[in-house]
Amino acid sequence: MNLMVVYTPRLKLIQLWMIGSEEEWMYTNIYLIRHAEVNFTPKDSRRPLSFKGKRDALMLTELFRDYEISRIFSSPYLRAVDTVKEIAVTKGIDIEISENFRERKITEGYIKDFYAFTKKQWEDFDFHLEKGESINDVKRRGVIELRKILNKYKGENIIICTHGTILTSLINNYDESCSYDFWYKLKMPDAFKLTFEEKKLIKIENILNR
Repeated sequence: MNLMVVYTPRLKLIQLWMIGSEEEWMYTNIYLIRHAEVNFTPKDSRRPLSFKGKRDALMLTELFRDYEISRIFSSPYLRAVDTVKEIAVTKGIDIEISENFRERKITEGYIKDFYAFTKKQWEDFDFHLEKGESINDVKRRGVIELRKILNKYKGENIIICTHGTILTSLINNYDESCSYDFWYKLKMPDAFKLTFEEKKLIKIENILNR
């Protein structure tokens, strides 16, 4: 089958023409999903999906119905777990919770201009507020977890449901041009297929195309 490339990292491109199952086993496919839309509540980790978010989670379930998914990892945050919960049910597999895929911690209090703060973080990867995380902090823990998965589950098709900042930072690890503008344009939900040959990323594809 011929899969259209809609985004390619600036690393050396190896175009994939997957023509049969004998070739596909060589590659590990990571499906990075940003959680669906939420209703705001004060406790960040317990924010539930909105009505639209629940509807979009069902859309994702239908999208992945014919995919051979072997494992599902998720941030511990409720909105991430609930985004992929029905996918797990239809596949008959458990959701594996990973703290390293959790949301970025900004600070203990309230910030007035969330987008100005976030832009400053993407301009300076070490910038953070008191008791908060920098982009480098988020990126470091996310990349560590992703590498563990790539080492342990070679040749599998794996879903990881997480948050916008860590999703962007994971892709930024392979393409430094992917930063604030990429993060800003992400949808809720959004989904990207990352194809690896061993530990080398060779293709990124937005699979929602909307």
